[in-house]
Amino acid sequence: MMLRRPLPTGETRRVWLCVLKTDDLAGPRRHPDRPRVVVKTLPRRPGLELDRWVKTSPRARRLRVMNVVYAAMPAADQPGGRDQPFISPTQQKRIRAAEKILRQRLRCDGYTVNGDLTVWQLYLIELDRSAVGPTAAGYLYVGQTSQPVADRIRQHREGHHTPKGQRLHSQVCHRHFLRPRLDLLPEDFRQPLFCEDDALTAEADLRLALEANGYLVEGGTERYDERRQALGLDRSASGGRGPD
Repeated sequence: MMLRRPLPTGETRRVWLCVLKTDDLAGPRRHPDRPRVVVKTLPRRPGLELDRWVKTSPRARRLRVMNVVYAAMPAADQPGGRDQPFISPTQQKRIRAAEKILRQRLRCDGYTVNGDLTVWQLYLIELDRSAVGPTAAGYLYVGQTSQPVADRIRQHREGHHTPKGQRLHSQVCHRHFLRPRLDLLPEDFRQPLFCEDDALTAEADLRLALEANGYLVEGGTERYDERRQALGLDRSASGGRGPD
């Protein structure tokens, strides 16, 4: 990896926040309709100067850059955009913060950003209904994870902890674990999710959908009240229990 040459003491330069598409040979993608991209702060003004850099720079070739994704970059009048460059290194904290926000926004849109292939999925686990009686259609635990689903389910089943003793499982799920029930996932909840915020929202929505079908449901609590309020539902009407 080529190190960036440090600027002489006291020297500053204008830099722009750029999103560069890389070729498919650079690796797999998180979403088939969203390219692999690299988010870079470059001393190249968006437009002809940046386009020329992409076509002629050895560094761009090493990064396997194909072109510039202008639609994913800040607008011209936004910080880091064509008419609002940052000043490096005096605005370094602002630059790093802007890069982080842009990377997160693109990840949530399904782009593969700087090689990050993380996706989230929902899963369902059937719990022993003898613990709650026959009053519900079934007793389920709903969760979301960026790990392989089979690994996350095993953590609940076996009661895993971190080396420091931090619990990696739901106590109620571990105590009443019966079997995975991925077959009960509605079709609308089977697709991968591209950021944790969306995963938490989908997890709560899945719990609400299952409760509407008569299930008693554990898990999915982090956005539960927020989603009930957004959907105009009465919290007291829930058949589910609180967090474990």
